[in-house]
Amino acid sequence: MKKIYVNPLGISFLLIIASFIFTRCKDSTPEKIQTDKTNDIKKDSLAFGDINWVSNGLMGKVYLLAENTNALPDFDTMKPVNTLYTTTLNVPTRNWESGFPGLVNRFEWFAIEYKGNFKVKNTGHYTFRLVSDDGSKLFIDKKLVIDNDGGHPTTSRTGEIDLDNSLHSITVQYFQGPRYEIALQLFAGFNKEEEIFPGKYIELSTPGHNPHSMWLIFVLIIVLLLIIYIYSKKKKEDKAY
Repeated sequence: MKKIYVNPLGISFLLIIASFIFTRCKDSTPEKIQTDKTNDIKKDSLAFGDINWVSNGLMGKVYLLAENTNALPDFDTMKPVNTLYTTTLNVPTRNWESGFPGLVNRFEWFAIEYKGNFKVKNTGHYTFRLVSDDGSKLFIDKKLVIDNDGGHPTTSRTGEIDLDNSLHSITVQYFQGPRYEIALQLFAGFNKEEEIFPGKYIELSTPGHNPHSMWLIFVLIIVLLLIIYIYSKKKKEDKAY
């Protein structure tokens, strides 16, 4: 019988190409397609974030609320229905008619809890301003800085905190009650300057790791194991002859 030679390098190359195609296909999941359809209806329908991971932003967990909810829920007791990523919170007051990203025809009775990490470029006294319709809260290093909770039209609240050059955590909790208006903006102020968070004095980083990269790591490990297996099998066959 004629011996068939299998080139392990060629196989590994094909497997790496396959893993690349696999990870790219992850972006065509029903969740992604659903969000894109919403975005086609109205461009700003992704104002609260997108499902695509970012390295320099906030990770937001989306929750569904019971009708007539009039305050922020206890997020620790709830299960999220979606995850969004955004580099800023800048949704001025607007009518909401096209639905919420990742939730078809949903534009009321939902909540988001955003989390992130940041460092300040200059240590000192910082002022934050949180604008929302309906309720919202701002926590820095798990300390409540702004309480803007409750069902209300667009309302602005401010808070102040001293920040050093260590890594700080930030949490923004927000809920949307009944239709029709919606708003969420976070401002940061330093040295008498106010900008949309994070601004030029703050460096923001997304907590955790890119969820899609875990798939790539898994596939590459499988590829490596296959290469080792093929190579060792070939050596045994060579010795047998």
